Amino acid sequence: MKRTVSAALAALGCLVILSGCGTMKTSWRDTKKLYRSYINTDPTIDFSEQGISDKGLQRLASLLMPVDERLMGLLRVIGSQDTPPESDWAQQLLSSHDWLSGVAVIDTSGAVVSQAPTASLRPLDFSGLLEFADRYKTRKMGAQVKTDEFGTVVLVAAPYFKENEWAGLVVAFFDPRNLVRFSPEPDALVVLSTDGLVWPGGSGQGEALSGLKWAEMLKGGVQGEVASGGGQYVWQARYLGQLELVYLTDVREARAKKPEPPKAAPVPTPEPSPADVSPAATPNP
Repeated sequence: MKRTVSAALAALGCLVILSGCGTMKTSWRDTKKLYRSYINTDPTIDFSEQGISDKGLQRLASLLMPVDERLMGLLRVIGSQDTPPESDWAQQLLSSHDWLSGVAVIDTSGAVVSQAPTASLRPLDFSGLLEFADRYKTRKMGAQVKTDEFGTVVLVAAPYFKENEWAGLVVAFFDPRNLVRFSPEPDALVVLSTDGLVWPGGSGQGEALSGLKWAEMLKGGVQGEVASGGGQYVWQARYLGQLELVYLTDVREARAKKPEPPKAAPVPTPEPSPADVSPAATPNP
């Protein structure tokens, strides 16, 4: 029961950030039904509720939720750290979120105050995150996706304050490959953003998908379907700071798969009648 309640609370938080204020009203019904039907299923059988019958949406939900739940957990932790963190805070964060590459604390000029681990094989420039200073002053988060010769890295920044004045950022950063491994089939999942491609999927289909006009497409909602490179992709978007992340998967195979026939209910074994029961032998006196 405790795990069910925790999962429900996590998913409700996910839906708030996932949809955003502007699009939540129009997409709440479908997203809520998607979650209730395939992620937090009711253990009772309700033959009157058909839920979402689209096998493509079921497929996408199963692929993205283990990934997005962990990202949601990270946002909750760093978003609640609105004062300069203690020295051991970063190590605790890395221990509880082992898919992270590191954590840095920077001031408003971009100078690194502290970082864990202290030595990094990949040099990172956090100055680009300072472009969103107006968001931080109103206690909103920021994010950035960077791709270079070392690969792709995602940076998520949450502001901290001193005497109620914005004083710097707590920045958690990670390699997307370390996060998507929690999906049951990482190669079947594509993750992109309004800042660029995050995870291309196993066959590299993300390259073509990232070239689509997502800024325009996302104005119409947080969920949809698009054809690209011979595939038919269902997608779901969520906010990460000022960015929008988009999860996609090719649903042709899922929709073409024939549903398994329902299993027959077990036939109960009839209890023996009293006439069929032999009386116990009476011992001789």
